[in-house]
This record gives sequence, C-alpha cells and structure tokens, in this order.
Amino acid sequence: MPRTGLSPEAVRRRAVAIAAERIRTHGFAKLRLAEVARDMGVSHAALYAHFRDKAALLDGVTGSWLEEARAETAAICSRPGPATDRIETWFLARYRLKSARARSDPEVFFGFNAATSEDRPVIRAHLEAMTGELAGLLAEAGLGGLPEAQMLEEAMACFLHPALITCGPHPGREAALCRLLRIVLAGLAAQGRGA
Repeated sequence: MPRTGLSPEAVRRRAVAIAAERIRTHGFAKLRLAEVARDMGVSHAALYAHFRDKAALLDGVTGSWLEEARAETAAICSRPGPATDRIETWFLARYRLKSARARSDPEVFFGFNAATSEDRPVIRAHLEAMTGELAGLLAEAGLGGLPEAQMLEEAMACFLHPALITCGPHPGREAALCRLLRIVLAGLAAQGRGA
C-alpha cells in the first residue's frame, strides 16, 4: 500500500477526484501528474504505479464520469414499460447528460471530447457498453439486435458526439432527436414486417 494507507482502488479514486478538480481550476491542458501526486501527499513515482502517464489519469477522470452516465442509462434499460419508449428515454438521457456536463463542467467535458477525438480505450469501452444496452432494448422491442444498434448509434451521433454538443444549446434539439429516432425506429419496424 502507498504511504496514504489507502487501498489501490481508493488511491485511484482520490487521484481521479483531485485531477478532476485541478482540471476545473486550471484547465485540461495544464494537468500534471506530479501536481496531483503532490496534492495527494505522495511522490509522483508512487502515482505512476496507478497511472502510467497523464493520458491514463485523464482516462480515469473521463471514465469516472462515464460510469455515472452508465448507471443512469442502465437504470432506464431495466425499467418496466414498452421498450420503444425506453429507447427514446435512453437517448434523451444521454443527450441531456452530455449537454448538462458541457455547461456545468466545461473543462472536464473538454477532456471527454479530446478522449473521444483520440479514440481512447475508455471511450471505446463506453461506446461498446452503450451499444450493448441499445441492442438489448432493440431486441426487447423486436426491432433487431447488435447490427441495428450500431446503425442507430451512427444515425444519432449528430446529437451525441461531444464535439457537436459543445457548440452550445440549440433550442428544439431534443425534439429533433425524438423525430429522427422515431423515423429510424419506424423504419426498423417496417423492415421487420417485410415492408
């Protein structure tokens, strides 16, 4: 155990929390592993045992926020009710979570956007989890599975990609998301009926 007396997982959580706060205070670009280690009261070498570099620490910050988002989307998936209604609620929740984070925590969201642009492993894992949740909802609705989920994720990227969300609030964006989603779901339903 490090000198902190914390478990490795607790050290990681604390480092991520300190890093997120430093990002908020000083900006994404100015985050330094050595400064996070100093704030924790450990050497930067001790912190390297948990994060091999700045990118890994930034992945930790991004991953922490994405875990919170996944908890919300997973709860939507497990609710009772028609799967098509939950699909819409699921997409709206993702849009709202990202929009709210872009407004309330812009520097951390900037890091999320950078991680997305760099196709970081934390982003790939998150997108894989989201596609899996969506595939389950589509299967429950009788509208397909993984291929349809991948297609739908691609179709909805104009509402969910962080680079497009950071452009600022757009009145009517949620209504447009719902319209496009309903059109695509209707197409999947018609395809399933052989139309």
